[in-house]
Amino acid sequence: MNRTLKIRNSVLGVLTTLVVYGLLFLVQLALLFYVGRFLGEHRNIFQNVFFIFDFIIGLHIVNDKQNDPTYKIAFLFTMIVLPIFGSFLYILSKWDVLRRWFSEKFQRTKQSNLTYFRQNPEIMEETRREDPLFYNTARFLWNEEDYPVYRNGDCDYFPLGEDYWPRLCEELRKAKKFIFMEYFIIEQGEMWGSILEILREKVDEGVEVRVMFDGTSAVTKLPFQYAKAMREIGIQTKVFKPIVPLLSLYQNHRDHRKIAVIDNRVAFTGGINLADEYVNVKEVYGHWKDTGIAVYGNCVRSFTNMFLAMWDVVSKGDPEDFKKYLIPLEEEYRGEHSGYIIPFGDDPYGKNRVGKEVYNDMITQATSYLHVTTPYLILDEETKGNLIHLAQTGTQVRIITPHIPDKRVVFLVTRSYYKELLKNGVEIYEYTPGFIHAKNFVSDGTKTVVGTVNCDYRSFFLHFECGAYFYDRTMAEKVEEDFEETLSLSMPFTLEMCREFSIWERAAGRLLRILAPMM
Repeated sequence: MNRTLKIRNSVLGVLTTLVVYGLLFLVQLALLFYVGRFLGEHRNIFQNVFFIFDFIIGLHIVNDKQNDPTYKIAFLFTMIVLPIFGSFLYILSKWDVLRRWFSEKFQRTKQSNLTYFRQNPEIMEETRREDPLFYNTARFLWNEEDYPVYRNGDCDYFPLGEDYWPRLCEELRKAKKFIFMEYFIIEQGEMWGSILEILREKVDEGVEVRVMFDGTSAVTKLPFQYAKAMREIGIQTKVFKPIVPLLSLYQNHRDHRKIAVIDNRVAFTGGINLADEYVNVKEVYGHWKDTGIAVYGNCVRSFTNMFLAMWDVVSKGDPEDFKKYLIPLEEEYRGEHSGYIIPFGDDPYGKNRVGKEVYNDMITQATSYLHVTTPYLILDEETKGNLIHLAQTGTQVRIITPHIPDKRVVFLVTRSYYKELLKNGVEIYEYTPGFIHAKNFVSDGTKTVVGTVNCDYRSFFLHFECGAYFYDRTMAEKVEEDFEETLSLSMPFTLEMCREFSIWERAAGRLLRILAPMM
């Protein structure tokens, strides 16, 4: 009991950390301001040098083949408004030494674990006969990203965090060998408290327990040195990219994944973090609507691999041998599902934007309907164009977003897209009971994606993400049923309502939209 109290009584450490970090950031900002003032006072001397410098960087931005056009506009706009600063910001984003080191280590770790994976050619051929378009996506995910397609074992869909939480606890109690948990947010409260108690019991039983959470939680959600206190009660704990008081874009790439793997037998993912608002124990933005899944069978190994790769990259010392965790099941678990599943991960250092590509494949392949739930709708030009084109073909395109936002600035940007989408046939609805955090795509009664990928720049380009792509009629039916239930609680948005936005809302939304790729 004392060990648990040691964790819970360190709340003051959160405020201490924020104050110290804040002061250090202010010192760096003051130094930058002083440098900028000095350069301004000697503008005549440096003016030509600055012009040449900005011109060269501008040319590089225009010709950069790796960035989305909207990214280019955002950086060029920043350079116009804030000369020199905009150029240095771009340089930091492209030539961050720490980012390159992390990227190389992450890619090496992923490759080393791939020796335990192969694509079953029989299953791949089955998908070709079933649906050639899904087969193309499956080939992309295997050939380019090494994510195999599996015959779907069994899986469960949770339309609310309140459904996800008890099942997660139930499966945690069944653990015999290991528990791996990787979440963007962990926060003390009823949900995490109940899970932590189970983890402590499992440690006492000899089960290997590993927990990893993003560094933003370590600063804003948890007491000071929480990870250390966790280790002291026997739970192996890692913090992904701990926040350090240095102005660096290295810290801009966060671990937004939500993964729980138990004995390589069952894996959980979805939008649900381990905090009370996600299960409506605590109300912060009205009713919190979120979703999750549990999957069984050999497909779980892909989630195990995602976790282990991330664990290894944030660890010090020699890489671990993960073979014992990646042994496939002798028999595939079969339930009511008879389709296919591809668990996938996305990392901002990779050559492809996997989450974005999967979503766009679903958009371009839909023929009857495409239904989307997302907390944020901040679209790159390709995705926006694909949604509009799909609606123009006569395919039903419906998107549900929150009516009560968690971030006012992001809400303004999201609404700035409504008018163009509505004018071109896309239907927009806002979930009136509160905030919708679910990230679901479902189309044509066959295809479904449930995971952590929002429809925004951070998820598409900056965050580590994960999800599961199903070609499975039973799963699609469950997700579609939930979508229709959510739709019945949502308000249809119209062009007339867009015209009622205040001048300030429209202006702020348009301005912030230019900077959306950098938010």
